[in-house]
Amino acid sequence: MYCTHCGFEINENKIEAKNVSHAMHEGQFDENTTVEYVCPRCGHLIHRDVTPKEVKTLAAASHAEIQKGRNNFANGMSFNCISIILLILAVIFFILAKKPANNFELVTDCPEFFVSMACFAVGGVLLVVGLVLTIKGVVNRFKYEKLLKDIQQDVFHQ
Repeated sequence: MYCTHCGFEINENKIEAKNVSHAMHEGQFDENTTVEYVCPRCGHLIHRDVTPKEVKTLAAASHAEIQKGRNNFANGMSFNCISIILLILAVIFFILAKKPANNFELVTDCPEFFVSMACFAVGGVLLVVGLVLTIKGVVNRFKYEKLLKDIQQDVFHQ
């Protein structure tokens, strides 16, 4: 089930199992009761009978989420490229820290070593952030493109 206001996915089985079993013990439900949910993302009320206007709102929210996914993917790939460049520079400076005057042993008090460590640190952080954003963008885009496909084929049911 998706929120028609913001497109947030709600696991309907978990909510129904928890709420319905509790309410049935207290005699609050019968066959004619409509089940309503509150979206945890935006607080908008979701119900079973979806109007065409709400479907259009859901489609618009899905398009916005797809665009956010594309932006996350693009930012993540940019961070990945920058991190790879920094990591290559870190390796080069690390090799330069092995001085020929010292019989090609690593010198830890030279500027090349400090630059290589700084590049390793920044490159590693950017690589992790880039991978997270890339994966988040791909997953988000895939989920909402599937939702739009369901809406366009008239198989979307809450």
